[in-house]
Amino acid sequence: METDTWPRDEVKTFLADKVCVRVNPGKGPDQKKRMDDFGVKAVPAMILISPEGKELVRAAGKPAPGAFTSYFVNQRWNDMIATEKAQDWKATAEHAFILKTWFPGTDATKRAESIIASHGEQADFKAALEAAKIANERAILLGKANLLLQDKKKTEAIDAFKAVIAAHADSKEAEAAKVALKKLGVKLDAPPKK
Repeated sequence: METDTWPRDEVKTFLADKVCVRVNPGKGPDQKKRMDDFGVKAVPAMILISPEGKELVRAAGKPAPGAFTSYFVNQRWNDMIATEKAQDWKATAEHAFILKTWFPGTDATKRAESIIASHGEQADFKAALEAAKIANERAILLGKANLLLQDKKKTEAIDAFKAVIAAHADSKEAEAAKVALKKLGVKLDAPPKK
């Protein structure tokens, strides 16, 4: 993969907006533990994980040169088509959102956009699509706050954690933001009494 996959322009483009972490089980127990944590039994294996830690795609084995993107999207694509045929609008919307969001510029994205356009007014589909968008937004906001904290940008991290709470008050991400702020010694205003 070092010579025939990673150097390819389409692979670089596909990976440009993603944080890549390489794990080599031969490099020590911490690397082996990371593989075990993700249930990887053989290499190569690639897993795409959303900001909230949800596994989006898992692909095992080495892709053929020139087929890297399709290697990632094929299963999600097939699942989207199957759930559309079954008229499972919630699952179809979730698959379409993932393909549109995480695989821009691919044929799968074009098909996902077509499905979104054709089913966008179907109530279950529309609600599931909106829920996926909001969950992604919450996860990205919390992820940004955590990255700022890791980068020792405490003031910006505090503001970002507060933004998570303000935008998504009743979410698990808001609860995580409150815990982080408490660890930072930030006292939150008590919620107004009803």
